[in-house]
Amino acid sequence: MKMNWKRWTAWALVMGLAAAAVFANGGADDERGPGPAVNPAGIFPIVDEKISMTAFIAASSFVDDYQDNDFTRYIEEKTNIHLELEIAPTAEALQKRNLLMASGDYPEIFITGFSKSEQQFYGSQGVFLPLNDLIDRYGVNVPKVFTDYPLVKANLAMADGTIYALPDINDCFHCAYAQKMWIYRPWLEKLGLDMPATTEEFKDVLIAFRDRDPNGNGIQDEIPLSGAISGWFAGVDGFLMNSFVYSHGNLAGGEMRMFIEDGQITAAFAEPGWREGLRYMNDLYSEGLLSGDAFIQDYNQYLQLGENPDVVLLGAGTGGHNGVFTQFHGDSGRWLDYTVVPPLEGPDGTRLARYDPVYGYWEWTITDKAAHPEAAFRLGDAFYEPDMVLHSSHGREGIEWVWAEPGEIGINGRQAVWKALVEYGGGDRSSWWDQGGPQARSRDFRLGQVKGEGISLEVILYEETRDKMEPYQVNPEMVVPPLSFDEDAAAEITDLESALGTYVTEMIARFTVGDADIETEWNDYLAELDNIGLPRYIELVQEAYDNR
Repeated sequence: MKMNWKRWTAWALVMGLAAAAVFANGGADDERGPGPAVNPAGIFPIVDEKISMTAFIAASSFVDDYQDNDFTRYIEEKTNIHLELEIAPTAEALQKRNLLMASGDYPEIFITGFSKSEQQFYGSQGVFLPLNDLIDRYGVNVPKVFTDYPLVKANLAMADGTIYALPDINDCFHCAYAQKMWIYRPWLEKLGLDMPATTEEFKDVLIAFRDRDPNGNGIQDEIPLSGAISGWFAGVDGFLMNSFVYSHGNLAGGEMRMFIEDGQITAAFAEPGWREGLRYMNDLYSEGLLSGDAFIQDYNQYLQLGENPDVVLLGAGTGGHNGVFTQFHGDSGRWLDYTVVPPLEGPDGTRLARYDPVYGYWEWTITDKAAHPEAAFRLGDAFYEPDMVLHSSHGREGIEWVWAEPGEIGINGRQAVWKALVEYGGGDRSSWWDQGGPQARSRDFRLGQVKGEGISLEVILYEETRDKMEPYQVNPEMVVPPLSFDEDAAAEITDLESALGTYVTEMIARFTVGDADIETEWNDYLAELDNIGLPRYIELVQEAYDNR
């Protein structure tokens, strides 16, 4: 009875469910021809006769091996589906994915995101399979996800209601405010400095890091501030810009940095506040406070900087968590010494924290290469099972985690769901997928982790976010929701997003390091945005927003 209680508690909190599964009848005829029978919805294994499927996944740096991996083997044991994985490092995943699509030699499944416009485009070409009928026939977990998170379904669906991807839902409190700046607390304490609250105070702290030898080696080798062009929210511009204008994006994220003002779609990167933010960043760079490497280094180089083996070099850095630029549980212990900087108040009083409502991410698409699309869908639906969620996101039951006992209390102060036996990322690095694959982790589930007596990453991120980021949350009405476009608009939007995004990213770096003069070339920059097609892009997005 104890195990039944635990598993039911986990199920209810992961999925937010109260009703039992309604099983659909299986069996499938498909134009691809006969294949192994797919068992009815909810019945495992998915197929009685073992089959293989090809899949592309963007690799986490926290996973040593995806193919020789306990979770990969667990998937096969549970479902009878062997995954032949094509793996690309995160920094190269987008380029690799695009090359696969262009070549036509792409896999049966993509376990990585495509934008809504890309889904519409590839779906209209028949490359991505519509999932609506499969959800109706085989869905056990996906329909429940849609019930608990209606915004997710609205996010996934195209304008005509077609769904081409399964969602990854991470109702993660600290992730909703992921555009963070971290600062090395021991240097603040050594130099007698307070936590900065304004952009000018932040500059003064960085000057002290530059000039007062806080690492104590007698050399002016400190790097006051840096970031990266890949890694989770590692782009240095995102945090800093929110002291001048609302920027829902950063160099490492690829978002278009748009917001809504009085019902109108607005491009942050063409606003006067953007220019002021660039002036500030250029000033930091000119003073030797902001490293130029922030605009060229990837997340591996950023991590090497944060974990410099001799002495601490990095004073402050951007990242969704402190493991972006330090090693969780590393020998240096530095991951525990960086603390969040609250959003900084800019010259005109702007002080905003990026906020992401739970729309879900696109994580699982099935292509026209799939020999067994019903099985491919059922595999995606299976990823939402509680045991799959915890194995993917934390590791092996009984080794990296266990179900909570009755009476154990979670981070949120209520009955706990599960208990970590090792810190996040502290287990066998080939035992999990570091949260890979579609999941539905509710806030109650995440904060339903047993709150232990020792140090917990989840507790650190929860408390830092609650105390320092949430108070400055941007009005959610300013956040542009995911939008859908018809076939013609989707193709046009995709081209415009690529061209505009590339240009804006280039000019952030050029204006910051002085390769372009913010005083004399700003109007040329605005003119080039218009030439690329910014007015048309805004027109298309506005129309989709008004018709959502």
